Amino acid sequence: MKKRNYMGMLLFWSITTIIVIMLGYSGYWILPYMSEMWNEDPVWVTITALAILLFMGLYVALGVFIYKDSSRKKMNTWLWMTAVFYIPNFMGVVLYFFARKRQKVQSAGDLPAQYCPHCGHIIHKGE
Repeated sequence: MKKRNYMGMLLFWSITTIIVIMLGYSGYWILPYMSEMWNEDPVWVTITALAILLFMGLYVALGVFIYKDSSRKKMNTWLWMTAVFYIPNFMGVVLYFFARKRQKVQSAGDLPAQYCPHCGHIIHKGE
């Protein structure tokens, strides 16, 4: 189980690193052509920047939720984070919630009663 989590974490961070490097490289080449946009209307630039920050904040909050919820349900945390982040159009989120319904965390009420092996009386109820 440990090795599988390590491989999932490695997959997630390698894909993320590749995407960040590609975005930085493309931004470096596009930046000289963007000077006209900065001079035209600063309101649209501000609105676009705020929308991008809001979208990134949504993804960070979603990542924190997926990480905590999947680790609590004993699911493969890094594999699900990779699926949620990199399957487009929020289909990874939909897949996660379908898989999440099937996982059940065992509560104290689900534990079977424990009986004494000698006399057969209940030692501990499952509550």
